[in-house]
Amino acid sequence: MLGKYDFSGGEATLMLISYPTPQIAAEYLRRIDASHSQHTQQETGTTTIVDLGPFFAKRTGPIVAVAAGPLSQSEAKSLLASVNYDADVTWNENTFFDRKNNVGSLVFNALVLAGILMALALVAGVAFGGVRILIKRIFPDRLLARREEMEFISLGLDGHVNEPPVRR
Repeated sequence: MLGKYDFSGGEATLMLISYPTPQIAAEYLRRIDASHSQHTQQETGTTTIVDLGPFFAKRTGPIVAVAAGPLSQSEAKSLLASVNYDADVTWNENTFFDRKNNVGSLVFNALVLAGILMALALVAGVAFGGVRILIKRIFPDRLLARREEMEFISLGLDGHVNEPPVRR
């Protein structure tokens, strides 16, 4: 980001360079510092101000600010002092730890549903078998007990073993 500012000596330029991390910004500020022979350096916590003769540089967090132009040292310090990095972290995403969105509640409700389905299957099986037995007792040899008209497929596993045919 580039900005122009008017001072008593003329127009000065302020350039802000943003880096991904404060460590990378500090490395590039050291490179700027090493590229000039005249410098004085001042450290204050996360902020470093470097006087590089015709221009001044400062790092605050991951931002490097460079002021260039006809500036006195006090004007450059006041301009660079207006650049400050303030990291604010907010968490406004819902965490969904209520009763409705709980995994334990889901598992419990799945087990309850499985129990209800098993009970319904048991009731249906008992009802089907009970109706057959009731019809058999009320109407013996009329509806369900006639073996000759039953169309059930059976495997013939009643204990008789059939010998395979003998080959000759």
